[in-house]
Amino acid sequence: MSDLRLDHIVIAVRDLDAATDDYTALLGRLPSWRGTHPSYGTRNVLFRIENTYVELLGVGGDGGSASRWPRELGNFLDEHGEGLFMLALTTPGVDETVRELRAKGVELHDAADGEGFDELTGERRHWRNAPAPLRDTRGVRLLFIEHRSHADALPVAPFDASESSAVRRADHVVVLSTDLEASRRLWAGVLGARLALDRTFPDRNARILFFRLGDVTVEISGGAVQTEEGLSRPDRLWGMAWGVDDAEATCRRLAAAGFEVSGPRAGAKPGTRVATVRGDRTHGLATLLIEHAVESFRPEARKAQGSAFDNAAQRRAFTLGALDHVVLSVSDVDATSAKWADLLGLRVSDDVTPEGTHMRLAKLPAGNAFVELAQPLTEDHRIAKAIAERGAGMFSISLAVDDLAAAVSDLRVKGVPVSDPEPGVWPGTMIARINKSAANGVSIQLIQRMAG
Repeated sequence: MSDLRLDHIVIAVRDLDAATDDYTALLGRLPSWRGTHPSYGTRNVLFRIENTYVELLGVGGDGGSASRWPRELGNFLDEHGEGLFMLALTTPGVDETVRELRAKGVELHDAADGEGFDELTGERRHWRNAPAPLRDTRGVRLLFIEHRSHADALPVAPFDASESSAVRRADHVVVLSTDLEASRRLWAGVLGARLALDRTFPDRNARILFFRLGDVTVEISGGAVQTEEGLSRPDRLWGMAWGVDDAEATCRRLAAAGFEVSGPRAGAKPGTRVATVRGDRTHGLATLLIEHAVESFRPEARKAQGSAFDNAAQRRAFTLGALDHVVLSVSDVDATSAKWADLLGLRVSDDVTPEGTHMRLAKLPAGNAFVELAQPLTEDHRIAKAIAERGAGMFSISLAVDDLAAAVSDLRVKGVPVSDPEPGVWPGTMIARINKSAANGVSIQLIQRMAG
């Protein structure tokens, strides 16, 4: 289940139009989607941001008389008021996820197809999802979803304010727990989320667990000392921390729009500045703004501060193995391979022209790694452009990792620009590229060799 990621958050609201106005102002972005769920009996407004999307959900629309959602949403609003209603976790195969979790004792409902309709554009989106019963998720409403439409079917929410003052991304979701050990067993043991931090703050009588779902964190917070009375209580979705580029500019913008904002102030983590947004216009969510400086991603900033201490050793999201290979840009594979054979005794073991790559590759094994000679076959190929700019020579290095998806997510959390995983040119490989700006001008490729 380590491939689960946070797909989106769902906020239950009574007045969808009023909530849309408030979140447009809060996020500094216009809606991506104003839609209906024909088979659910609900209406929604979506804001797609950098690493997730926000769904405002209300009762309404045609159909859905047999759906569970209007009843469940109405009961939530009656019992708790507006607030964070559900977390949707994306999975590459929801039917397989249902089978896996049922084997672990989580009786997910059968997966079913769903459809959303954008009232403004007529666009339709399709998915397949399966909700989990609250009794098996400690009271946190979870939905497992597999999208059947391309991601671009939901456009990025346009900025309605200066980019520096708008919300860029979701930083973390906050869940309150009165039984942190039970919560840890659910998220780590059953769902397979990576426990990135388990820290106690004696001065505040607090303990937090950080779980990574892609590049968003789920923070589960509770008392350092849990009472016997509290162990029987369910967990509760509580709030959101939104990532911004400039906390001061965001605070000024929100204050001018009539929001109650305190801050910015130094965050608990070195290198961060935070601000709190209060009042009815957050629609029941405890809301924090957070700005990360470069210092916040350094190892020393991740260490416990003051009297705080870690309850468990932190585990890296991925393990870097050995050097896999180095890539040399060449104008003539044959001439270069002959020279390497003559000078160093390295000889070609494979000479291929992978379909669709417009380049010829030669592999020269060298111990546990190899040298790859790459000859572009078109003038507009990126390797041809590199040769034209600085001549033939070192082009990139490839480092092996044990979990490429986790590596990409972890690096992005740390602010490192890295491409999405994609199939490599050599069979059975997946690769992602780290932008040279983050590696002192060196082109680094992460590579995972898949089983089989």
